[in-house]
Amino acid sequence: MSDIFAEPEWHADVKTSSKITLVVVDMQKLFLTEKKSPWMNKKLLSIIPNIEKLIKNSEIQNVVFTRFTPPKNWQKEQDSWQTYYRINQKITPGILGTDAYDLIDDFISYIPNSVVVSRKKSASIFMAGNFHSIIKKKSTKILIFTGIETDYCVLSSVLNAIHLGYYVIVVMDACASSKKQGQKHARGIFDRFPEQLWVTSTNDLINHFCKSPSIISNESIIFSKIGK
Repeated sequence: MSDIFAEPEWHADVKTSSKITLVVVDMQKLFLTEKKSPWMNKKLLSIIPNIEKLIKNSEIQNVVFTRFTPPKNWQKEQDSWQTYYRINQKITPGILGTDAYDLIDDFISYIPNSVVVSRKKSASIFMAGNFHSIIKKKSTKILIFTGIETDYCVLSSVLNAIHLGYYVIVVMDACASSKKQGQKHARGIFDRFPEQLWVTSTNDLINHFCKSPSIISNESIIFSKIGK
């Protein structure tokens, strides 16, 4: 079987729709460049060129960046989330500082006009403040997912998107996982939703857009969430 799904029945709408949002999940110093972070993994940097290609070349209506921002005081968290942050307190602001939660420098030029909304206790960006209400106001129908990590925040967000009725595109070579089998495991779950989810590659998606008239109207938005 090919590593990339064939284009689904609704793929023709992607060519001409003005209701597409490209989501760039958690491309932050915490995961990519901050040496003090126990979650930093340089191999995740490999997807930056592909994400930039999509931002610059794909025919999309909006670009949304999300951020993960842990709570200042993990002791005040409740139930299993207190345990989660107790175990992972090395990534909290009191120990790591706050600069680690910034997007990496590669993406700064894409976000001159940004909105920051904080949210805790969620891997899914749909639990992150006003994310869902804002994309609804923009009449988004199709979500393109990129970023990290494929088998954690991306996966959680993709499942929420499907359950909420969005058509989803996952660009596998613009997503990455720190786990050896992370991509494979996430892909196995994506395979279960062929009617609503299109797994593709950066070049294939760009080539797909090139077949249609330009509808670019990039507007970058940053959303913050607390929870890896």
